[in-house]
Amino acid sequence: MVTDTPSTREKRLARELRLLRELAQLHGKDVAERLGWSASKVSRIETGRTGIGADDLERLLELYRVPDPQATFLRRLAPTARTKGWWDAYADTLPSRYADLIRLEAGSQELRCYAALVPHPLVQSLAYDREIILATWEALAPAEVDRRVQACRRRQDVLDARLHRRPLQLSAIIDESVLHRRVLADDDTRDLTIRRGQLEHLLTAATRPNVTLRILPFAAGLPPVTAGSFSILDSRATGAADVVYVENKTRVHFIDAEAEVHRHTQAFDYLATQALAPDASVNLIEGALHKL
Repeated sequence: MVTDTPSTREKRLARELRLLRELAQLHGKDVAERLGWSASKVSRIETGRTGIGADDLERLLELYRVPDPQATFLRRLAPTARTKGWWDAYADTLPSRYADLIRLEAGSQELRCYAALVPHPLVQSLAYDREIILATWEALAPAEVDRRVQACRRRQDVLDARLHRRPLQLSAIIDESVLHRRVLADDDTRDLTIRRGQLEHLLTAATRPNVTLRILPFAAGLPPVTAGSFSILDSRATGAADVVYVENKTRVHFIDAEAEVHRHTQAFDYLATQALAPDASVNLIEGALHKL
């Protein structure tokens, strides 16, 4: 069974940094304000949710006025504190910060997302994902395309209870247009095959006890989120939402300011009031599949 919890050394470093902050009589918000960080970043470092880079560590050591012997120990510990995962092997060929995103997903309790144009990568069929990768101005070698598809497949393992003691809880709201959008404009036969496969993949994903899929129907009118798709991650350590990310072909953009995370959480909650119930959503997906 795969474990996605932080390593022993990572936990030790996180604990030491938390104790140093407390000895300095500072709150997490105080540290964030002085270093120009978000409070959630301080929390993620102290819970071992994310690793810490050398530059950030030096800033904390200086702020906490850590004596040289202890500072030297923490510097030696830091390079090995970040838990390595399978995703690190793909970091050089995938979009910027992709490995960081996968690592955050693997250490999260829940992911809530709104999919406005395409299904979330965690519930994409591999054939559908391949077409998304190919639909770009960038000419990619076949081996690199295969590598990216393989990374997407491995990323989806976070939902598998056979591999994880605590699989990720996924709650996805999918715009109805996603069920009907063509994938290929110039190949009807292949387009239908890929679209059927994707709808079948959604139906299979919906049978997992840790996955909830809900469709935002056309009848709901314009969604309140005009900026498009987004995902919210909830920390295992705190049980609360602490980071939002927006993912596209070339990069991943993280948002961790508390006010922005709260706004996205409110937006998701509102979308949930407009979306169909899970059973009705499955019926709508089955209907779209039948029409194809």
